[in-house]
Amino acid sequence: MALAASPKDGGRGLERDMVVTAALQLLDEVGFNGLTQRRLAERLNVKAAALYWHFENKQDLIDAVAERIMLTEFKHDPSQATDWRSLLTTVAHVHRRALMRYRDGAEVMAHANLRNHTMFEGLESLLKVLREQGFTAPQAMHSFFAIIRFTLGCVFEEQADPHPKSATPAERRQRITEMAKDYPTVAQGIADTMAGKGRDYMFECGLRIILDGIAQQIEKPLDPAHNLA
Repeated sequence: MALAASPKDGGRGLERDMVVTAALQLLDEVGFNGLTQRRLAERLNVKAAALYWHFENKQDLIDAVAERIMLTEFKHDPSQATDWRSLLTTVAHVHRRALMRYRDGAEVMAHANLRNHTMFEGLESLLKVLREQGFTAPQAMHSFFAIIRFTLGCVFEEQADPHPKSATPAERRQRITEMAKDYPTVAQGIADTMAGKGRDYMFECGLRIILDGIAQQIEKPLDPAHNLA
Protein backbone atom coordinates (compact mmCIF):
# COMPACT_ATOMS: atom_id res chain seq x y z
CA MET A 1 0.00 0.00 0.00
CA ALA A 2 1.34 3.41 -0.95
CA LEU A 3 1.82 5.67 2.03
CA ALA A 4 2.83 8.78 0.14
CA ALA A 5 0.50 11.68 -0.51
CA SER A 6 0.70 13.88 -3.57
CA PRO A 7 2.96 16.90 -2.96
CA LYS A 8 0.40 19.00 -4.84
CA ASP A 9 -2.24 18.77 -2.14
CA GLY A 10 0.11 19.96 0.61
CA GLY A 11 -0.78 16.91 2.67
CA ARG A 12 -4.47 17.72 3.04
CA GLY A 13 -5.34 14.49 1.28
CA LEU A 14 -3.58 12.44 3.94
CA GLU A 15 -5.81 10.15 5.92
CA ARG A 16 -5.24 10.05 9.67
CA ASP A 17 -5.06 6.25 9.70
CA MET A 18 -2.48 6.36 6.91
CA VAL A 19 -0.29 8.68 8.97
CA VAL A 20 -0.52 6.45 12.05
CA THR A 21 0.34 3.38 9.99
CA ALA A 22 3.40 5.14 8.60
CA ALA A 23 4.37 6.25 12.11
CA LEU A 24 4.25 2.65 13.36
CA GLN A 25 6.43 1.49 10.48
CA LEU A 26 8.90 4.27 11.21
CA LEU A 27 8.84 3.40 14.92
CA ASP A 28 9.96 -0.13 14.11
CA GLU A 29 12.83 1.22 12.04
CA VAL A 30 14.18 4.07 14.17
CA GLY A 31 12.69 3.58 17.63
CA PHE A 32 10.86 6.05 19.85
CA ASN A 33 13.59 8.70 19.94
CA GLY A 34 13.90 8.62 16.16
CA LEU A 35 10.18 9.04 15.55
CA THR A 36 9.98 12.71 14.60
CA GLN A 37 7.43 14.64 12.60
CA ARG A 38 10.13 15.61 10.12
CA ARG A 39 11.03 12.00 9.40
CA LEU A 40 7.40 11.02 9.23
CA ALA A 41 6.68 13.81 6.75
CA GLU A 42 9.59 12.62 4.60
CA ARG A 43 8.18 9.09 4.69
CA LEU A 44 4.82 10.40 3.49
CA ASN A 45 6.38 12.73 0.91
CA VAL A 46 4.78 15.86 2.37
CA LYS A 47 5.97 18.91 4.25
CA ALA A 48 6.09 18.61 8.04
CA ALA A 49 3.43 21.30 8.35
CA ALA A 50 1.00 19.01 6.53
CA LEU A 51 0.84 16.71 9.55
CA TYR A 52 -0.81 19.48 11.56
CA TRP A 53 -4.03 18.80 9.67
CA HIS A 54 -4.34 15.69 11.84
CA PHE A 55 -1.95 16.15 14.78
CA GLU A 56 -1.36 19.39 16.64
CA ASN A 57 2.05 18.30 17.89
CA LYS A 58 4.22 15.24 18.53
CA GLN A 59 2.31 14.43 21.72
CA ASP A 60 -0.89 14.19 19.71
CA LEU A 61 0.85 11.82 17.30
CA ILE A 62 2.22 9.67 20.13
CA ASP A 63 -1.27 9.43 21.62
CA ALA A 64 -2.69 8.25 18.29
CA VAL A 65 0.06 5.66 17.85
CA ALA A 66 -0.47 4.35 21.38
CA GLU A 67 -4.22 4.10 20.83
CA ARG A 68 -3.68 2.10 17.65
CA ILE A 69 -1.30 -0.26 19.46
CA MET A 70 -3.84 -0.88 22.21
CA LEU A 71 -7.03 -1.03 20.17
CA THR A 72 -5.51 -3.47 17.69
CA GLU A 73 -5.01 -6.03 20.45
CA PHE A 74 -7.72 -5.30 23.00
CA LYS A 75 -10.72 -7.03 21.47
CA HIS A 76 -11.62 -9.11 24.51
CA ASP A 77 -15.15 -8.67 25.86
CA PRO A 78 -14.89 -8.43 29.67
CA SER A 79 -18.44 -9.69 30.07
CA GLN A 80 -17.31 -13.08 28.76
CA ALA A 81 -14.82 -13.62 31.57
CA THR A 82 -15.74 -16.42 33.95
CA ASP A 83 -14.02 -14.81 36.93
CA TRP A 84 -11.99 -11.73 37.82
CA ARG A 85 -8.69 -13.60 37.92
CA SER A 86 -9.00 -14.88 34.36
CA LEU A 87 -10.11 -11.41 33.24
CA LEU A 88 -7.09 -9.63 34.74
CA THR A 89 -4.79 -12.37 33.46
CA THR A 90 -6.13 -11.80 29.96
CA VAL A 91 -5.65 -8.04 30.33
CA ALA A 92 -2.01 -8.59 31.33
CA HIS A 93 -1.27 -10.99 28.48
CA VAL A 94 -2.96 -8.86 25.82
CA HIS A 95 -1.29 -5.69 27.10
CA ARG A 96 2.11 -7.34 27.01
CA ARG A 97 1.53 -8.70 23.52
CA ALA A 98 0.45 -5.27 22.28
CA LEU A 99 3.54 -3.54 23.69
CA MET A 100 5.88 -6.21 22.36
CA ARG A 101 4.47 -5.98 18.84
CA TYR A 102 6.43 -2.79 18.08
CA ARG A 103 9.92 -1.58 18.84
CA ASP A 104 9.85 0.62 21.97
CA GLY A 105 6.13 -0.06 22.37
CA ALA A 106 6.39 0.35 26.14
CA GLU A 107 8.13 3.71 25.81
CA VAL A 108 5.40 4.93 23.48
CA MET A 109 2.77 3.91 26.01
CA ALA A 110 4.66 5.49 28.90
CA HIS A 111 4.60 8.85 27.09
CA ALA A 112 1.01 8.61 25.86
CA ASN A 113 -2.07 10.35 27.17
CA LEU A 114 -4.82 7.93 26.19
CA ARG A 115 -8.19 9.60 25.96
CA ASN A 116 -9.94 7.78 23.11
CA HIS A 117 -13.58 7.13 23.97
CA THR A 118 -13.19 3.51 22.85
CA MET A 119 -10.50 3.01 25.49
CA PHE A 120 -12.78 4.37 28.19
CA GLU A 121 -15.64 2.17 27.00
CA GLY A 122 -13.44 -0.89 27.44
CA LEU A 123 -12.28 0.22 30.88
CA GLU A 124 -15.86 0.95 31.90
CA SER A 125 -16.92 -2.59 30.97
CA LEU A 126 -13.96 -4.14 32.76
CA LEU A 127 -14.54 -2.20 35.97
CA LYS A 128 -18.23 -3.12 35.94
CA VAL A 129 -17.34 -6.82 35.76
CA LEU A 130 -14.93 -6.46 38.67
CA ARG A 131 -17.57 -4.63 40.71
CA GLU A 132 -20.07 -7.41 39.99
CA GLN A 133 -17.56 -9.93 41.32
CA GLY A 134 -17.13 -8.27 44.69
CA PHE A 135 -14.61 -5.47 44.13
CA THR A 136 -15.20 -2.05 45.63
CA ALA A 137 -14.76 0.83 43.18
CA PRO A 138 -11.24 1.68 44.46
CA GLN A 139 -10.22 -2.00 44.53
CA ALA A 140 -11.29 -2.43 40.91
CA MET A 141 -9.35 0.61 39.71
CA HIS A 142 -6.25 -0.11 41.83
CA SER A 143 -6.19 -3.73 40.65
CA PHE A 144 -6.45 -2.72 37.00
CA PHE A 145 -3.63 -0.19 37.28
CA ALA A 146 -1.44 -2.63 39.24
CA ILE A 147 -1.71 -5.12 36.36
CA ILE A 148 -1.22 -2.52 33.63
CA ARG A 149 1.78 -0.86 35.28
CA PHE A 150 3.44 -4.17 36.12
CA THR A 151 3.11 -5.24 32.50
CA LEU A 152 4.36 -1.90 31.21
CA GLY A 153 7.39 -2.06 33.50
CA CYS A 154 8.26 -5.61 32.47
CA VAL A 155 8.10 -4.83 28.76
CA PHE A 156 9.93 -1.53 29.19
CA GLU A 157 12.80 -3.30 30.95
CA GLU A 158 12.89 -6.06 28.34
CA GLN A 159 12.93 -3.70 25.37
CA ALA A 160 15.58 -1.49 26.94
CA ASP A 161 17.78 -4.35 28.22
CA PRO A 162 21.40 -3.47 27.32
CA HIS A 163 22.59 -7.06 27.69
CA PRO A 164 23.16 -8.85 24.38
CA LYS A 165 20.18 -11.04 23.56
CA SER A 166 22.45 -13.22 21.45
CA ALA A 167 24.49 -14.44 24.44
CA THR A 168 24.77 -18.22 24.50
CA PRO A 169 23.65 -20.29 27.52
CA ALA A 170 27.32 -21.01 28.26
CA GLU A 171 28.12 -17.28 28.31
CA ARG A 172 25.19 -16.55 30.62
CA ARG A 173 26.25 -19.35 32.99
CA GLN A 174 29.79 -17.96 33.04
CA ARG A 175 28.50 -14.52 34.08
CA ILE A 176 26.48 -16.09 36.88
CA THR A 177 29.52 -18.05 38.06
CA GLU A 178 31.57 -14.86 38.24
CA MET A 179 28.76 -13.02 40.02
CA ALA A 180 28.46 -15.78 42.61
CA LYS A 181 31.92 -14.98 43.97
CA ASP A 182 30.65 -11.73 45.50
CA TYR A 183 26.85 -12.06 45.37
CA PRO A 184 25.95 -15.73 45.88
CA THR A 185 22.30 -15.10 46.79
CA VAL A 186 21.70 -12.93 43.73
CA ALA A 187 23.48 -15.41 41.50
CA GLN A 188 21.37 -18.27 42.84
CA GLY A 189 18.20 -16.31 42.20
CA ILE A 190 19.20 -15.59 38.61
CA ALA A 191 20.19 -19.20 38.05
CA ASP A 192 16.83 -20.40 39.36
CA THR A 193 15.07 -17.99 37.03
CA MET A 194 17.11 -19.14 34.05
CA ALA A 195 16.16 -22.69 34.88
CA GLY A 196 12.55 -21.70 34.20
CA LYS A 197 11.32 -20.24 30.92
CA GLY A 198 13.15 -16.95 30.77
CA ARG A 199 11.25 -13.69 30.58
CA ASP A 200 7.88 -15.34 30.04
CA TYR A 201 8.41 -17.35 33.19
CA MET A 202 9.42 -14.25 35.17
CA PHE A 203 6.39 -12.37 33.92
CA GLU A 204 4.00 -15.14 34.92
CA CYS A 205 5.57 -15.43 38.38
CA GLY A 206 5.22 -11.70 39.01
CA LEU A 207 1.67 -11.67 37.67
CA ARG A 208 0.71 -14.53 39.97
CA ILE A 209 2.09 -12.68 42.99
CA ILE A 210 -0.01 -9.61 42.12
CA LEU A 211 -3.17 -11.67 41.52
CA ASP A 212 -2.67 -13.51 44.81
CA GLY A 213 -2.35 -10.15 46.56
CA ILE A 214 -5.55 -8.92 44.94
CA ALA A 215 -7.32 -12.10 46.02
CA GLN A 216 -6.25 -11.52 49.60
CA GLN A 217 -7.62 -7.98 49.47
CA ILE A 218 -10.95 -9.17 48.12
CA GLU A 219 -11.35 -12.11 50.48
CA LYS A 220 -9.85 -10.57 53.59
CA PRO A 221 -9.50 -6.77 53.42
CA LEU A 222 -6.87 -5.05 55.51
CA ASP A 223 -7.72 -3.04 58.58
CA PRO A 224 -9.70 0.03 57.44
CA ALA A 225 -7.02 2.30 58.89
CA HIS A 226 -4.56 0.94 56.33
CA ASN A 227 -6.86 -0.10 53.50
CA LEU A 228 -7.14 2.36 50.61
CA ALA A 229 -10.38 0.67 49.54
